[in-house]
Amino acid sequence: MTAEFSPKYIHGYQEEEQQRLRHQALVIEKRIYDFIDFSNCRKLLEIGSGVGAQTEILLKRFPSLHITGVEYEPKQIIKARENMTQLGFGDDQVIFIQQDAKNLQLEDTFDGAFICWVLEHVSDPIQILVSMKPFLKAGAKLVITEVFNTTFYTYPEKKEIMEYWKIYNDYQSNIGGDPQVGARLGDLLSQSGYQGIELRSGGFHLDSREFEEKRIVFDYWKNLMESASPALLEEGLIDHQQLKSMQEAMDSLKEMKESVFYYRFIQATAFA
Repeated sequence: MTAEFSPKYIHGYQEEEQQRLRHQALVIEKRIYDFIDFSNCRKLLEIGSGVGAQTEILLKRFPSLHITGVEYEPKQIIKARENMTQLGFGDDQVIFIQQDAKNLQLEDTFDGAFICWVLEHVSDPIQILVSMKPFLKAGAKLVITEVFNTTFYTYPEKKEIMEYWKIYNDYQSNIGGDPQVGARLGDLLSQSGYQGIELRSGGFHLDSREFEEKRIVFDYWKNLMESASPALLEEGLIDHQQLKSMQEAMDSLKEMKESVFYYRFIQATAFA
């Protein structure tokens, strides 16, 4: 997802990455959306709508919604519109607007707002949260889902994976993002003037009892880590052997019955 990024975006905008975003959204849909209810919402503002990966799920789960997606990167908007057309969603259900989410200039107001995997990429999340507020009706519900990357753990631990993961997260921090921003959501919302803030921890704790789901999630997570490899290689932070070693280690854990995959993300609900 993209809103307004630092000059460098860890995942890039390649077509392969655009497809990954849709696949990722579907893999973890239940983990996120089983705790989200926009059934009483009619006009929803989505910040960082990207290629429409989350938009698609929102419209399928809440068909009465009209969504306005705000996106900074024109390439993502083009792809999002293509995706919505292919899925049969028209302008009566969703529109995408190219704007900087830190300085919104909208012509409508909304009774709900949604942000997913966006604040991790921006240097000052409060600017976005404050910029949104004038366009949310009193009592509008805001739902945010964000990363807490320090929680990632596998059993057995693999040096090749954890060293790559540290480089990945350090790079995201160095280009202005925050791979631990989920832990700060409560304070960020409070400082931005939102009320009724509630937090929950979601995610995965998969072992031999959920072997098939675990295999799917190991693949999904490997693809997530791979998505940063073009930038990491270009910056000289990894070499091709480090990338291959990470991939092989993830594949080995995927097939190991006794392996464990653990990760937590943070969800916040608040009201304008």
